[in-house]
Amino acid sequence: MGENKAQKVARTIVADFFLYNKDKIDTALKEDNFFESLKKELEDSEAFFKEHIDSEENEVIFWDALFNRLMQREAKLLKE
Repeated sequence: MGENKAQKVARTIVADFFLYNKDKIDTALKEDNFFESLKKELEDSEAFFKEHIDSEENEVIFWDALFNRLMQREAKLLKE
């Protein structure tokens, strides 16, 4: 499976994660407890990625996509 497909799948899953958990993400970022508050959602998203992208090496692609999006969201919140 190519890296391009893994990146596309990761971006799609991360986009959905942020879409469906927007308020919870914003609250968790403001309260500095993102990983604790969204543990189940993160585990579910990672598991879904692993179902579609079977290489362990590609797992870092999921986390890169998540952290990039997370940093963008946190920067936006800091401006508000």
